[in-house]
Formats: sequence, structure tokens, C-alpha cells
Amino acid sequence: MGYIIKNLVEYSGIADEFPKCPKAFTEISVEDNLNIPEEKPDVEQIIKIIAEVKILQKQIVKTPIGKGASGIISTGYKLIIEAAIKQKVLYVADRPSQPVHSAEFEKLFSTFVILPPIHLYDCKDILDSFFVEPFIEDIYAKLLNKRTIFENSTIFINVSSPLFSNPYKSKLGLGQTNSARIVDEFEEALTYIL
Repeated sequence: MGYIIKNLVEYSGIADEFPKCPKAFTEISVEDNLNIPEEKPDVEQIIKIIAEVKILQKQIVKTPIGKGASGIISTGYKLIIEAAIKQKVLYVADRPSQPVHSAEFEKLFSTFVILPPIHLYDCKDILDSFFVEPFIEDIYAKLLNKRTIFENSTIFINVSSPLFSNPYKSKLGLGQTNSARIVDEFEEALTYIL
């Protein structure tokens, strides 16, 4: 993980690498007003924000196939992702001695990733084959008043799976010719829908 400095504030936890050629991903902005706990002193200046995203839960949901008015193409399955962004804010207190204090925050959020068109999502225990990896692209923070900090994190969430490179595993008894035919049929049907 890397960091960036903007307006004298250091933001730590920013991704310095991203997946190459992602097949299933989404981007989301998570914003919040961070209220300094009552037992902590007022804020004079933000020094640093340390952030990380934790994936809490994932589940596959069956959806319609087609293209929506917004242009989003639904393949028939989504991976619903529940996560939390955890942040630690270091700040200079608004006191004559200017001591450094910290406050920790956690915000829950949910998003989804449309999965590639493969036909194994109904199989038992397939959920374990999906690896969900979050990347913080950017963090923006602004002191609204001495007790409240506006914070926005832009997060890239990648979903990878060995199924994406070979969606028809031999254990199902489907050969490459069969899998190619099914994918072609899906693409043809999708073209017709669009």
C-alpha cells in the first residue's frame, strides 16, 4: 500500500498497484461525515488518514439477463459484496499545546459486481472460488468544523476466479467445444436483446 499527500494531509492505504486485465469489477465512492468522539478534543488540523477496506461477506444473486436503460449489461448473476472501510484519523488538537490525537471510524457499505457469463453459479460451494480484493484509489477529506470531518473514499473492487479463465471445469464433463458453444449462444442471445 502506498500513500499520497494533498493539502498537507497524508492519506495512507492508497493502492499503488491494480489488477491487470480485470474481468469482473466495480468502483464505488463511500462518503461519510466523521464526527469526533465527545471524549476527544476539537480538531485544529488533520495530519493523516490511514484507511483499509475489509470484505465482510459475499453472495451470488441470480438476476435477469439483458441491457438496462443506463447501458449496464446484466449477465444473469451478480456477486453482492458487504464490506467496511476502517479509518484512523490523526489530527492536531485545537489546544495551546497542540497535542496530536487520533480517532477511529468504520463505515459499512454494500456493492455488487456483475459476473461474467458462465453457467456454474448454481453449483454448490462455488462461492469459495471467488476472490474479492478491494483497492483504495483515492481519499479526500475536509474539516467542516472543529468536530466534523467530511471524508470520501473511492474504491475499486476486483473479483477474480479460476472460473473466469476456464469456466467449464472438466469435473462437470464439459469439453472446450461445448463451453465455447454455450458462450457463443449467450453472446448471440445478448446481441438479440440489445
